[in-house]
Amino acid sequence: MLKAIKYVIQSVVIGVVAVLVFNLIGQFFNLSLPFNLLSITCIGFFRLPGFIVLLILLIL
Repeated sequence: MLKAIKYVIQSVVIGVVAVLVFNLIGQFFNLSLPFNLLSITCIGFFRLPGFIVLLILLIL
């Protein structure tokens, strides 16, 4: 149980950091990901594939 809670917290932190870093760098290229629960959990739990999916949806 404690291991699962640790994984969820770690995934949320990774998602928040990834969105913030992308938005910080993306402001120079006029790109930004929405900072909401869906994008944070998608990046947090699916890591790189989730990030790529959000970028594809951002472009479309």
